[in-house]
Amino acid sequence: MIKVGIVGTGFMAVAHLRAYLDVAGIEVGALCNPSGRNLDGDFSDVHGNVGTEEPVKLDMTGIATYRSLDDLLADDSIDLIDITTPTFLHHEQALAALASGKHVLCEKPMARTSQQAKEIAEAAQAAKGFFMPAMCLRFWPEWKWVKDAIDDGRFGLPLSARFRRVAEAPAWGQNSFLDGEKSGGGLLDLHIHDADFAAYCFGRPTHVYAQGHTKV
Repeated sequence: MIKVGIVGTGFMAVAHLRAYLDVAGIEVGALCNPSGRNLDGDFSDVHGNVGTEEPVKLDMTGIATYRSLDDLLADDSIDLIDITTPTFLHHEQALAALASGKHVLCEKPMARTSQQAKEIAEAAQAAKGFFMPAMCLRFWPEWKWVKDAIDDGRFGLPLSARFRRVAEAPAWGQNSFLDGEKSGGGLLDLHIHDADFAAYCFGRPTHVYAQGHTKV
């Protein structure tokens, strides 16, 4: 049995929590949020920009609660730390979790800058536990079908790929999502899905060209 401690109690925490409740061999052992929000297990006030499932009200029997990441990391019963906090917090929290010897699952983007991402990758290589960015599209059935079709060549050799991603600003990130220093906005937070999937399907690029504009 793998026991997971979830850091953050917003919409992405709820998305991960739903998955844990459906997967055998894993149980939620702790919740952590410095503000104390939702540590009672009632997530009925949490809303996002996808999904219409019923609100989660978690039975907190046997689940520890922490308002300090250090206290969570000191809990020897926890095997895996799931970081679901805003992007600008990932770097520090991921490094601390890796240093504690626990496994780490981190919401994307794994860091705000490429330098921070490199530091996390280096720490992960030297750590006792593994580190995994939560790049979910690789596991979605529709996208897995595309990857399988590319790999087995059922439609021939791919000549090009075009991705378009349109979504409203998430309800859970109004205080940070549009702040470039904290989130990176849609270019980093959303386009990272497409950049990752393209690299997953075709390998790392040898040349990159980009253009864009700001629409107010």
